[in-house]
Amino acid sequence: MSNQEITEIQPNIIIGESYDGWIKLSAWKGFESRNGFYGSKDSEIESDGTIKAHIIGESVDYVHLLSQSQFNAIKFLKENSEQVRDSLLNGLLADYPNAKEIYEDLIPEINTTVDYKNNLGVAFLHVMDSEKNNHAYIGFELGCSWDDEHGVGVMMHKDRVVKIGLAEESFNHWNCYEDNGTSEYEQMKWEKAQELRHKHQKKWWEFWK
Repeated sequence: MSNQEITEIQPNIIIGESYDGWIKLSAWKGFESRNGFYGSKDSEIESDGTIKAHIIGESVDYVHLLSQSQFNAIKFLKENSEQVRDSLLNGLLADYPNAKEIYEDLIPEINTTVDYKNNLGVAFLHVMDSEKNNHAYIGFELGCSWDDEHGVGVMMHKDRVVKIGLAEESFNHWNCYEDNGTSEYEQMKWEKAQELRHKHQKKWWEFWK
């Protein structure tokens, strides 16, 4: 399967552990083009709404698929891109006092969501393999004018903001686990995997036997 617009991928199709494609969202047309390294600005020309997308394949019976929940989330985003964008920007505006305290004079004066248009753009979408109510979580990794290195990350479920922070929050699985109530189960799973890993790991002297 060659890279394509992710809206064209049907549910339960094998995509591997991860799949890189793209999506065009009209709501983000006119924002900064952030397709450079680490979400850097790659052009003075405004974005046409085309965004790189990364899907984490859901593991089912030893293969990785695009799940029905992921398909539902992508479809919701495509059909409600303006609603999702406005919710995201309102979340950033509500968080602005916190960002101002951290970045001080590095962050421009932001009074309305419109002010973000010339100061950021979406670099990546991360379609997660965790879901809630039959819709997967989607992380927005944004490049911004006030932090070229770390950018901004917003984890969302449909049109609801789950977490705002640095870019890494847009692909942090624990944001999903904490929101959908599976964090305790996932922690136990992680600890069990670590135990098995250490159990089968050879001591340094055993490599010489």
